[in-house]
Amino acid sequence: MNETQTGLCADRVGVDIDGLTIVDDVSLSVPGGEVLGLIGPNGAGKTTLVRVLAGVAVPSRGSVTVGGAPITRFRPAERARRLAYVPQDTAMDFDFTARDVVLMGRHAHVGRFEPLRPVDHRITDDALAEAGADRLAEQLVTTLSGGERQLVQLAKALAQRTAVLVLDEPVAALDLRHQLHVLQVLRRQAARGLAVVAVLHDLEQAARFCDRLALMDAGRLVTTGPPAQVLTEQTLAEIYGVRAIVDDDVTTGSLRITALDVDDLAVPQHRK
Repeated sequence: MNETQTGLCADRVGVDIDGLTIVDDVSLSVPGGEVLGLIGPNGAGKTTLVRVLAGVAVPSRGSVTVGGAPITRFRPAERARRLAYVPQDTAMDFDFTARDVVLMGRHAHVGRFEPLRPVDHRITDDALAEAGADRLAEQLVTTLSGGERQLVQLAKALAQRTAVLVLDEPVAALDLRHQLHVLQVLRRQAARGLAVVAVLHDLEQAARFCDRLALMDAGRLVTTGPPAQVLTEQTLAEIYGVRAIVDDDVTTGSLRITALDVDDLAVPQHRK
């Protein structure tokens, strides 16, 4: 099976909402074993795109395939066996424990009226531990902080044991330690052969933990490639409207980005 068949592909995806084009003609592919970071300014269309990639929103144009098959062909349970999605909004208003929520990630692997098996409980415990959420297992999700809920949702996604993992700002509400932990988890998932797509705003973290970056602006895909190719001083000025110095970080072996000032002259008209 080739890389395209084992990963996630978007072909000329477009999304229109209330007459506005939010995502415009985006094509990308993520093979198994790779972490793709989806980056771009606020309002670039990243969340809308990942919702389409995850199969929870339908594109106005174009298509998405998982493992070579159109995602629209899958019933919800089949999709959940192939792809796991961690949304940006993790609010929960039901009195389930964190462990109950993570166990939901196993429901797609059993029959509709069948009880969960011992293996499902073992996988749930493993997922809680890997996500760093095992200490939260018996707490009600309504009592958790936003960052703690993010860890629980990550654990649920890991418990699904899928080939594709799509995450929308998975470290946004986390402290520095948990940010690094989650990003390391994503790297381990890719090392196990998963195709991973994550929306990230910290560009240094994106450069360090992602194999490739896909830069969006105004609904369009500007460029994709290795971090050093995408995160140039010119690109930061043109897309983010920031004067910055980009150089090598000898400690991490990745990029160091020093933002100096807002460059109003470089900000595109659609962002003014």
